[in-house]
Amino acid sequence: MGNILDYACTEFRDFARLPFSAVDSLVLSELAYIHMPDAVPRFDTTKTVATVPLAHALRAEDYPAMFTTGSASVNEYRLGLLRAVCESPRYRGIRVGEYAERLDEDDQQQFCAMTFDLSDCRGLDYAGGLLYVAFRGTDGTLVGWKEDFNMAVRCPVPSQRSAADYLTSVAARSAGVLGAPAASLMAGGHSKGGACAIWAAMSMAARECSAMTQAADSARELPVVPQDAGNLPIVEPRIIRVYSHDGPGFATSVTGSPAYRAIAGRIDKTVPESSVIGQLLGDGPVDSTVVVADAIGILQHMGGSWQVADGAFVTADGLSAGAQFVDRTIATWLDGVDQRQREVTIDQVYDIVAAAGYANFADLAAHWTDALPKILLAAKDTDRSTRALVAAVVKGLPSSALRVMVSPPAPPASGESHESCESPRESSRGSQGGVGSD
Repeated sequence: MGNILDYACTEFRDFARLPFSAVDSLVLSELAYIHMPDAVPRFDTTKTVATVPLAHALRAEDYPAMFTTGSASVNEYRLGLLRAVCESPRYRGIRVGEYAERLDEDDQQQFCAMTFDLSDCRGLDYAGGLLYVAFRGTDGTLVGWKEDFNMAVRCPVPSQRSAADYLTSVAARSAGVLGAPAASLMAGGHSKGGACAIWAAMSMAARECSAMTQAADSARELPVVPQDAGNLPIVEPRIIRVYSHDGPGFATSVTGSPAYRAIAGRIDKTVPESSVIGQLLGDGPVDSTVVVADAIGILQHMGGSWQVADGAFVTADGLSAGAQFVDRTIATWLDGVDQRQREVTIDQVYDIVAAAGYANFADLAAHWTDALPKILLAAKDTDRSTRALVAAVVKGLPSSALRVMVSPPAPPASGESHESCESPRESSRGSQGGVGSD
């Protein structure tokens, strides 16, 4: 077994021998985290979709601006993935373009998208070519983690609106002219990027549903898309697949909508065994494929930990017991609080985890024994439901620390000493073998 970097380095079969799959989608979704250099065409600057060979991004002088996670190991991993894709006979024909990146603190929006043109890759037979629209997630940062949780508070978030506009533009500019066939489309992303991909595809479906209904009304016929239809016709047939890699779900008001049900059969969702982000809210009729990962707890959210063998994800029978506990805890919490309390608690949970002083998950994992006491101290003065939610989310905590967080122990008896958390050695051992281990 290996991860997607190993896969990109060693999988040389073309797409005729090994069809495009969720593994390939995750490869492209991970590349979407790279800040593309000026050599890559920017979004919506031409009348058609503009791309260049992906190898144009391999310029050493651009690397400092392209790989900015603050983690040397993550930067090295992504550079390695970019090089492997450019070198691989499977991917060598890929082109990239339509790069869009937007950061608006006032609007609380962090958005990025790019389009991969796979038309020149061997083994793909689409008359008008094949484009994969990749939406960036929220990287490995705690701020990005909070942005995922914000989706439990409102929908659509600004990034989802931007994703819908982006996909609509790419679809319109690749529709073919003078009788030429239109390009087929796939969309996908990791984390928030997966939810953006689904929302964008839904938006296109909703526009077509609306147009079909209006046409039927004008002809004095019954609506083509009845609100109570169990199986809707395929709309926007150019979108052949939508991938969400551990992306958050949607409220039932969304998953029960005609637009969502119109694309549900084309959604491919994958989650790791200890999925947290991907279990937020729901997926309606869409089932998830559970993937084996070699990280602990919430750190499995990072796509580089997902395991691949013989060209496919290594799958598990289901979510781990810890992930099921997280799912139940968060679902119970969401059902029990109003909209305003959700917003307040999500802010509190973020502040508690951020109190450790590490800006990304990689550093948090590397300094777990130092981070744990700080997290416990920050959680101490919050209400019981908030402490329970933090305990559920931060699944890497040792079991005794979870008990401390959710149910603080009684004061020690007279003459006895008492510590609020384990010693560093006990904490380290517990984080490997306690709650959150897989």
